[in-house]
Amino acid sequence: MLRNEIAVQDTWDLSRIFKSSGDWEQQFRSVSEKLEIFPNLEQNMLRSAEDLFQTITKIFEIGEQVNRLYTYASLKYCEDTTNQDAKRLLGKAQNLVTAYSGATAFFDTTLLELQPERLETFLKEHKDLQEYEILLRDLYRYQPHTLSKSEEKMLALFQKERETASDVYQTFTDSDLKFGNILDEDGNSVELTDTNYMLYLQSGNREVRKSAFRTLYASYQQYQNTFAALYAGQIETEKTLAEARKFDSALAMSLFADSVTPEIYQNIIENISGHLDVLFQYYQLKKKVLKLEELHIYDIYLPLMTEVSRKYSYEEAVQQILSAMEIFGEDYVEILRKGYADRWVDVYPNQGKTGGAFSGGCATTDPYILLNFQGLEEDVSTLAHESGHSMHSYFTRTNNPIQYADYRIFVAEVPSTVNELILAYYKLEHSQSKEEKLSVLNHLMELYKGTIYRQIMFAEFEKITHELAEQGEILTADLLNQKYYALNQKYFGDEVILDPEIAFEWMRIPHMYYNFYVYKYAIGLTAASHIVKRIRNHEPGALDDYFAFLKTGTTKNPVESLKIAGVDMTGTDVFDSAITMFGEVIREFEKIYSGEAE
Repeated sequence: MLRNEIAVQDTWDLSRIFKSSGDWEQQFRSVSEKLEIFPNLEQNMLRSAEDLFQTITKIFEIGEQVNRLYTYASLKYCEDTTNQDAKRLLGKAQNLVTAYSGATAFFDTTLLELQPERLETFLKEHKDLQEYEILLRDLYRYQPHTLSKSEEKMLALFQKERETASDVYQTFTDSDLKFGNILDEDGNSVELTDTNYMLYLQSGNREVRKSAFRTLYASYQQYQNTFAALYAGQIETEKTLAEARKFDSALAMSLFADSVTPEIYQNIIENISGHLDVLFQYYQLKKKVLKLEELHIYDIYLPLMTEVSRKYSYEEAVQQILSAMEIFGEDYVEILRKGYADRWVDVYPNQGKTGGAFSGGCATTDPYILLNFQGLEEDVSTLAHESGHSMHSYFTRTNNPIQYADYRIFVAEVPSTVNELILAYYKLEHSQSKEEKLSVLNHLMELYKGTIYRQIMFAEFEKITHELAEQGEILTADLLNQKYYALNQKYFGDEVILDPEIAFEWMRIPHMYYNFYVYKYAIGLTAASHIVKRIRNHEPGALDDYFAFLKTGTTKNPVESLKIAGVDMTGTDVFDSAITMFGEVIREFEKIYSGEAE
């Protein structure tokens, strides 16, 4: 449908941000003029406690006005990318964000010129400045890793160049890398692409799966030296920057913002890879259900069950989610119900609309949700997932001042995954058919396998390759292939036959250029599993702990905020709990599939 053919009640209400483009333009002009105050604020910022207070207050006050302008323009553009007016607003908003970032870039380096003793005096003298105490003290953590103003400016000038390896990788894989053709299930010759590759790996025809697998990796093998050079270049860039900023390693630099240490990172890897026996049980089950004498690497994505083809109306999806979320109590359900009624959600696809789904907004707006709802089981799960993000945003924003009304990426996927798991368990308890229960359990098993084990294997590969580079090793294609194949042997054991082409898989993982990001996916599901287990077991204090976590914002670092919810990433209990849940799902599937549960 065209955008104007969508019923108003099925679209998000952006008039709650700005009534019209005219109102947006008026605010845009006003905010643009306000940027002129920053040079004077920079000059006087350290003169007194009051000057520091005025500077930081204006930075956040004007910053939130910039965020509102950007949020409105971005959401208007996402709802219809063919809307030229929305495209114009977004371009102006992006320019404003750049101008604001440049105008306020002085704050961190200028603050760190202030001696810690002087800051303590300021905080004692000025009660209102204490509202920013957590933020100011956190910035001082960066003092040992902050260079002089001229050096920082030089690094900033090279920001674009530091992204060269990633940009070239993205361009090459998006535009130039071709895989050739394969024969599909009907014997038709079809072009294999990175987009349809997973579709063919899930084909019921084994020859199609094998052909897709071998054809894809033949192309990667052909360019393996190019990919090795790009990846090695990325690692060298990270290594050099870490050395310049006086970090012990690129890993330590990457983790620093979230107050995560290399020891915690290693603890996560060791705890997950120490439970590979449960993953092997999953592959044993897969071999049995699929009736395969040998389970090859190209067989592992074949679903155990065909998805249940039930169709949902949006209203049915909303009601099922609200019913599932009753476990959180009446207040949570009513806030979410009101959010749906107040048009937080842009429901259906339309021409020009951005694909996929997300939760957005800023500290002073509703936590909007973009969907492309088509009534599938997956769409219901997606709505639950994005609602988890939005409820996290709601509680964070309504319980914190602007400077703490956000949350780190490290914890972002926890509430969304909690909702996803709660919905899955609700469906299990209320499903009427064996097929529906097996479908839900299959989804959960794939979730654990892909989000915890697979991401941690990637995380371990990143750690190994960075350590090799830091030890002076030359990262050739042969060395990278060898290390990646050895990791696959570790994570698949004797249960899966490792076809040699799997050694090239590291080349098709774009997250290798995200600088130690992938482990955060595993954190989301691991932490969510522990939280859900506590809540479903009605453990005393579990709900209160979870809501306290949702309200924390950035008043605590991510590791400490998770501890509020009962999740301690420095120990072993959380990982044991998540893997235990995975094992329980496997056994429940086996029982229902074999008829023992009837």
